[in-house]
Amino acid sequence: MSKSVYSLVLSDEVIREIDLEAYRHGVSRSNLINQILAEAVSYVTPEKRMREIFSQVERLLTDGGIFQTLLQPSDSMMSLRSSLAYKYNPNVRYSVELYPGSEGEGELRVSLRSQSSALILYMGQFFRLWTQIEQSYLGATEAVVQDGRYARRIHLPAGAGDREQGAVLAAYIRAMNNAMMGFFRNLDDPQTAERLVRASVEDYLTAHPAI
Repeated sequence: MSKSVYSLVLSDEVIREIDLEAYRHGVSRSNLINQILAEAVSYVTPEKRMREIFSQVERLLTDGGIFQTLLQPSDSMMSLRSSLAYKYNPNVRYSVELYPGSEGEGELRVSLRSQSSALILYMGQFFRLWTQIEQSYLGATEAVVQDGRYARRIHLPAGAGDREQGAVLAAYIRAMNNAMMGFFRNLDDPQTAERLVRASVEDYLTAHPAI
């Protein structure tokens, strides 16, 4: 959505309240005024759509105690974390960025807070296995695995509503997290680990459109 500079005459008292509200929400004055005007004329901004998508993800993933929502840096990004059933229960961070002005285009990044070289190695093995299995069903995906981190371009279903897009994204994150838990519980049994990861991919693709 393109933006331009407009000249408005507003009372000092109104601007004072706008600035206080903008500060409370962590947004700029212009951003807040744009949201207020959009709501007044019933226009759904890209920022509002992204907030609705992320709210749906949060609702679906945080009710079971497995995921925790982290502070959101902007309307176009959200982050969650879960604990890995491994030594010291390190945190796994899932960060999603949606591109403003696009129809559900964005990127998912998954990283591990750990300095353990062994754990980073295992995590890299999991991400490569997940990518290999996923690509065996979908063809090439825009996924990159490096230094125990994972990044993947995502394409939420075009034309779907905010809640449906959020549900699809939440299901993908849950499927990956479940597969990761199964993989790490069976590090000494690679065949079982691979079977569980494949089952998670298959279950997701059976119930949801690919992203």
